[in-house]
Amino acid sequence: MRYILLILIIFPLISNSQCDENEYTISISTTTGEWAYEMAWGLWDYNTWMTANPSSENQIMGFLGTNNYETINFEACLPSDGCYMIGAYDSYGDGWNDGYIVVNVNNTKSPETYELTDGTWGYWTFEVNTDPCEWEIPGCTNQDAINYNELATIDDDSCITPLFYDWDKQEREYFLYVPENLPENAPLVFVLHGYWGSGSDMIGLFQEQANQHGFVICYPNGLADMMGVNHWNANFNTSMTTVDDLGFLSNLALSLQEEYDLDPNKTFSCGFSNGGFMSWSLACHAPEIFKAIASVTGTMSGPDWDECNPSEMIPVMQISGTNDDVVPMDGSMGYVSEGWGGAPDIYTIMDFWSNMHGCTNEETINFGFDYSTDVTQYFSCTSNTSTELRLYVANGMEHTWPSFADEQIWDFFMQVAAWPLQNNENFNQNKSLIKTIDVLGRQNPQLGFSAKIFTDGSIEKFYIIK
Repeated sequence: MRYILLILIIFPLISNSQCDENEYTISISTTTGEWAYEMAWGLWDYNTWMTANPSSENQIMGFLGTNNYETINFEACLPSDGCYMIGAYDSYGDGWNDGYIVVNVNNTKSPETYELTDGTWGYWTFEVNTDPCEWEIPGCTNQDAINYNELATIDDDSCITPLFYDWDKQEREYFLYVPENLPENAPLVFVLHGYWGSGSDMIGLFQEQANQHGFVICYPNGLADMMGVNHWNANFNTSMTTVDDLGFLSNLALSLQEEYDLDPNKTFSCGFSNGGFMSWSLACHAPEIFKAIASVTGTMSGPDWDECNPSEMIPVMQISGTNDDVVPMDGSMGYVSEGWGGAPDIYTIMDFWSNMHGCTNEETINFGFDYSTDVTQYFSCTSNTSTELRLYVANGMEHTWPSFADEQIWDFFMQVAAWPLQNNENFNQNKSLIKTIDVLGRQNPQLGFSAKIFTDGSIEKFYIIK
């Protein structure tokens, strides 16, 4: 499984315009190869490229691959003279894997073919009835950065460099996003990559939510397992790995809490695939540090399913796709001897956690996210009377990170971030309601997370859906 670091996000623009007399037609035929979703390109004119910071908003046309070995045609109108740049990008950094584009200006009989054969970036220029222009290429010029662009001629302050934390006689890498004007006692969210991946693959996730709500994001790197593949040791068997990721992530969290004055009761973990496995493992073995977890296309490892006995209960959330054949939601995950497989279907896993939490009610509602998604909420839980559990089943989704994940995971974490966990051993005792408020303290809320405050001092949080 390969993963993407999107430095420039480009969306297709298809035009069938009839050009004016003083304009030239440009036609670009794009053919993807293997790993189509890594392939992207955009077309800019000279003035926009040099003065307006090239982006998906100011390109003449552009493309981001979806399906392997697919041909798509684009057409637009250009002024009858000018200089133009095609910026090519491959998110994995090994070229377009047999993908290419064919560019034809003014219906010439000899169109140009361009192919990014290797690397991350490529730049191709052409002129229409004018002399060649002198181009500058913005990018990261720091060779130590993960997004170093050897073709860049000017540094654009985009460099992404790792930080380091010493653990178990090794320097462990991580990337950190700290929004401006971070409030005191802010939350901390760990975002864990998948198998074969790295922390840089996940950079960008949750940054919109972090800017809006004020929390720090940590994107750590896993280490190689016995097969030499970057991974997270979600309590797997020693035949696969002996890396102490439980110790690394727990102690890194404590270090970041101290360094940035973060609230220790508002530290969370989420992850994709193997990162989802690891988040479940943290719920089992480090709930005193990670106060809620969310797994996207992961599940519990076999050893965790057999051994999980958390010292305290924290809210858990799962996102699964019905068409996921990498980590199937029916519990048919293989590689049992290594510890990947061995857990049952995802419904049984959520029932297991619901029972541990003492949840007595559940409700399933369908939402129209980027996939039609059945969301099951488990609530009225005696272990934490003010929290709920959630299971998202995305119909037709394969092994991917859906676009709804960022917003919904943070929405889930908010039930703890707004009101840290409160255990209530006397859940059934007599009490009366004082008032009902939302996360901003407004009474009688109509939508979203809300809380009932009772005369005994207890709080019950719930979610209102219209």
